[in-house]
Amino acid sequence: MSQRREVSWSNLPEELLYPIAHRLETRLDILHFRAVCKEWRNSVSLTLLSNKNILSTVLPHKLATTNPPLLRGGASTRMEEFQEYVNDNPVILIASSIFLIKPKFNPKLPPWLITVEEMNSGKFVVRKPLSRSPVGKMPENFPKMLDLSDFEVEEMGRVYSLRYDVEPYHLFEEHHKVLLLGDFDCKIRVSIEDYTAVVLYDSGVLAAINLKNEVVKEAFFKGRKFDDIVVFEGIIYLIDRYGRLYLMDNSDDKLKIVTVVDEALHKGTERKSRIFESCGELYLVRKCLVSRPSLTRKRMGVRVYKLNREKNMWDELDSIGDDRILFVTPDCCFFARVTDFTGWEGNRIVLDDKLSFPSYCHTKSLEHSWEYYDLFVERDADEKISLEVFHFEDCVFEPVKTNRDYSVVFWPPPKWISSNTRSLKRLKSDESEDRCGIRWI
Repeated sequence: MSQRREVSWSNLPEELLYPIAHRLETRLDILHFRAVCKEWRNSVSLTLLSNKNILSTVLPHKLATTNPPLLRGGASTRMEEFQEYVNDNPVILIASSIFLIKPKFNPKLPPWLITVEEMNSGKFVVRKPLSRSPVGKMPENFPKMLDLSDFEVEEMGRVYSLRYDVEPYHLFEEHHKVLLLGDFDCKIRVSIEDYTAVVLYDSGVLAAINLKNEVVKEAFFKGRKFDDIVVFEGIIYLIDRYGRLYLMDNSDDKLKIVTVVDEALHKGTERKSRIFESCGELYLVRKCLVSRPSLTRKRMGVRVYKLNREKNMWDELDSIGDDRILFVTPDCCFFARVTDFTGWEGNRIVLDDKLSFPSYCHTKSLEHSWEYYDLFVERDADEKISLEVFHFEDCVFEPVKTNRDYSVVFWPPPKWISSNTRSLKRLKSDESEDRCGIRWI
């Protein structure tokens, strides 16, 4: 039998590369395509990048209905003064991503974990580390444009949220969560009308809005309130405030749920739990009292569970693995490789105490609507890092700001970003190269 001849990817003929590139939907996909090698970069015209969004082909999307029914029942909209402020402003559905960026010229340097959202097509707003609040002001030496082909870029998570279309684009609710479900029917071209947005309110109520006609389906499940939702194997799963797991049936006019894990995981806590998918497994994570053989008494910590699909129950993990780090953000949870983080050890969980596991009653003590506005919309004027790293085996929390190996990953942006002369020279010498990178607002 004759041996198969190996052919380098860079030797693919242009008549194949051209149609492949034209099937790519987002600017980020095209940038990844161009970053493979010089031949691939030269095969794609810069004009292909025009009119392309970075994160999503259909977002950002402005809802046609001002103050649509989707927003009724949310914590912020119950406050009349706040509601008057935003009542006449449209709502925008936006995409956000968490990227791990590493320099190609020296992969041993600490990476940069950055959260961005695309409020306007082709332009990013940078969020504060693992939060939903935008950065007030970028450092003066930060380049206005980055050529992503200069870096290794890995998307760690893609999430969606709703903001009011009024600067500085306030969230309509602090802890809401949005998932998109598509009905494509083998379509070649997909539009926003092919999607349904499923929204979990801060209050724990669930609703779905058809983005074609903006008709809303609300769900009432005998007073049950939900902590979190996630798409797993194309189906939306939910957990209630006792850790019970359900899947959502969206086939009829009304939302229905089917019980998956009926046994309560706990008696109820003051903080919300989180669920997420990773490598074909479903996980639950919550902050609560934990016990360890090495501890003389229970201590506040983080527990992680994996769904046992054969027994329909949650199995608690005694480790998340020495090769992994778990990040718990307000929008999503994800595992990362410890080898990507210089100076870090595995079996660690990164979180923000208030944002990652929000309290059920975080607005109850506020007497006036503008107290809510001040606390949850315009808070954190500085760029201080409030993240913590939980040492799973020792049940110890360590502030990120006290450990340089941790803090350099988040803020301020690393020096190798600002000193990337290749990107800066391109920006000055050839304006057409702007379309190869991303700009910041």
